This record gives sequence, structure tokens and C-alpha cells, in this order.
Amino acid sequence: MRIIILGPTGTGKSTQAEFISKMLKLKHIEAGALLRRLAKKNKLVRNFIDQGRLVPKEIVVKLVKKEIKNSKNFLLDGFPRTLSQLKSIDIKPDLVLFLKVDKYNLIKRLLLRKREDDSKENIEKRYRIYLKQTLPVLNYYRKKGILIEINGNPSIKEVSEDIKNKLIIFQN
Repeated sequence: MRIIILGPTGTGKSTQAEFISKMLKLKHIEAGALLRRLAKKNKLVRNFIDQGRLVPKEIVVKLVKKEIKNSKNFLLDGFPRTLSQLKSIDIKPDLVLFLKVDKYNLIKRLLLRKREDDSKENIEKRYRIYLKQTLPVLNYYRKKGILIEINGNPSIKEVSEDIKNKLIIFQN
């Protein structure tokens, strides 16, 4: 099974992706973690992240392609974020989960996690970019009939339970 999980930064994608990948025994591929690892060695990537901007498509696509190269079953976390990335990677997922969290909760969560690139300015910038660039990706998968929306506002446990129930329904 190939699953993609999407949502703005701070929705709990990675937390839920870990839960899902363990439950379904899928390889968890987290685009953000791949980029943060690369940013430690690559100043250009570090600058994009520090400024709250998306890293160029070519870099992200190369990283993700390398990770999914020999995997039939995986959970792709936070990718693709743009239609351009979607077309470049050519993945045919079985299912796309969209974690939806209101803006107030996103900002609150991100400020609490105290990561270097989580200033209020960067959070706002990333959210605007998300709305502009990722909503078309969601609409693409919605038209394909494989998008499932998940309310990401409740507790981690409640969101996990909702995902589990929707995956059971999807598999049947």
C-alpha cells in the first residue's frame, strides 16, 4: 500500500505517520526530516528552511525518489506539496490523508515545539505558501477520489483513532 499524508506544518503529520506506518508495516518517508538532515550539510537548503520558504523542487524530488526507489509499500509524509512536485515524482498512491487543523491551533502548536525555524513570521509565511501551493495538490487527489480528510484538532489519540477507523473502512 502507498499512502501520502499531507497538511500544513504543525498538524501532526509525522506523529500520525509513525502510528500508521507501524500499524500497516509501511516504510515511513518524511520529506521534512530528509531536508533537515540535508540542511546540516548544505547551506543553500538551510537558508530556504530558515527563511520559511520551500526548498527547490529538484532537491526535494531527488531526495524522495532515492527513498522510494525500491519500496513498494510506504507512507510518504509531507510530499508532494506542489503540483510541480506531484508531476515530477509520478507516484500513484492508493490513498491520501489530509490532516486539517485550524490556523490558531497550528500557530500555537508550532510555537510550543520551539524549533529554530518556527518564528511567528515563518509560521505565517509557510501557512500562506501552503494555502497557495498545496491546496491544488489536495484538489487533484480529491478529484481522483482518494483523498480522506481528517480533523487534526483533537488529541493525538483521538486523531489516531479516527485515522484507524477510516483506514479500516477504506480497506474494506
